[in-house]
Order: sequence, then C-alpha cells, then structure tokens
Amino acid sequence: MSNFVINVSVMNLYREPAFQSEVVTQGLLGESCIIVDQSDNWTKIKQWDGYEGWAHNFYGIIQDETYTTTHSFFGHSGEIVNTEGHGIRTIHFGGKVNAEFDGINYTVTLPDGIVGVLESNLNANALSSTRKSIVDLAQLFLGTPYLWGGKSSLGFDCSGFVQSVFIAHDIELPRDSYLQADRFVNEIKLNEAQPGDLLFFAEKNEISHLAISLGGKDLINARGWVRNESLHPSSETFSQKLKDLFVKAVSIAEIVKS
Repeated sequence: MSNFVINVSVMNLYREPAFQSEVVTQGLLGESCIIVDQSDNWTKIKQWDGYEGWAHNFYGIIQDETYTTTHSFFGHSGEIVNTEGHGIRTIHFGGKVNAEFDGINYTVTLPDGIVGVLESNLNANALSSTRKSIVDLAQLFLGTPYLWGGKSSLGFDCSGFVQSVFIAHDIELPRDSYLQADRFVNEIKLNEAQPGDLLFFAEKNEISHLAISLGGKDLINARGWVRNESLHPSSETFSQKLKDLFVKAVSIAEIVKS
C-alpha cells in the first residue's frame, strides 16, 4: 500500500481537493499516511487517528515504504540547516524525523533524502505519561493562537491541542472533542478532577469543546488562544461561558502512570 509522507513542517488537510476548501486538520513533518484516493495534483490520505483529508502533492513524498522516524520534536520550533547554515526545513512540536546524535547536534535525514543538522533537542522516546508531564507540556504552549483544524505549535484548535499533548506521551486520542468524550468511561465530579483529567463542554446538547484540568475547577484550553481559565467564580481567570457550557469531567487514571 502506498504512503504519503509529509515533507513540510506543517501541512493542511482539506475537505475537498482545493485550497479554497475547509481545513479539517493538519499533518506534521515525517508523518506517513495511507493513500486513500488521488485527483490530479491532490492525494486523499488517512492519518494515524483515522482522520482523512486532501493534501496537495507538493507537500509530500509518495512511496511504497513508510518513512523511518527515530526521534520526535517536543519544543516550539527548530531549524534544520545545511552545511552552510541555511535553513532547509523547520520542525514544529510533534514533528518526527530520522536522526543521529553526535553528542552535540542531530544529523537529520528528511523524507526527501535531504540531510541537515538540527541543534535543538530531539526525543528518542515519548514523554513519561504522568499527570505532571501532561500539564507541564500543555503550559508550554500558553499564548499559542487558536487555529481551526490546527494541531501544531503554530496554532491549535481545542481538540487538536489535547490530542497533540497526549500523543507526545504515547497516548492516542481521537481527533474530535465529541469522540474524545466517548473515549473515557470514568466520569467524575468536577471538584474531584486532578491535573490532566479532561473537561467537556457542550452547545445544543453536543460536545463542542474540551480542556485539560489543572486540578479542580482550573483548566487550560485552546479558546482564542491557549490559556488558563477557571470555572470557579472567585478566580481571576473565571469564565462564565465555560461554566455555563460545562457538561462533564472524566478521569484519565486508566492511561497514566500517576
């Protein structure tokens, strides 16, 4: 089965094979996706989470094999440069590459075979799946703008933010908030929420938003931008709108170490 390997830092996936179409989600550097369909210069692909969308062919490499990745990038952004110091690719949070570490820098072989050097840190393994690590990583992106369909450090939507934080800890969640709500069965009271637990919000009886609990009624979410907010009226970050839309909290105890 042929693969579409993403060869740019961040790639939009569209509902239809046209740039004027709605952006449904994004893919990141180094991701190998299954080819579902093709139309002229566009390829419909399926990502690891089952999400499908159309990508323009100039964003990727079409090949029989998947791209072998050895390291992930969990910072905001890093620059992969050539021997002359010129940038050849930017890598953003969640991007994956084939790399070797010489004790100082990483030598990176990109999906198209181009070789460059990255000075920023890469991770050979997922982050430790603890509540503290999940919250600490989420806080790293405070101030990042909201972006419909976004799942990179350039911009997140609410569910893309949560999915991205969790996959960095090797925890796979569905792409959309209503699907993420169905993923967990252990519903808890809001005042019992621990850091890392998930809070869900609904409009017209349909889940439309979610946040990561910071403990109790405090939370971090992508709403306008990634920010800390609270459902407690006495808090400086209190949001009446979120309080009105809140429907349930779920525990992530089943998928974390502590």
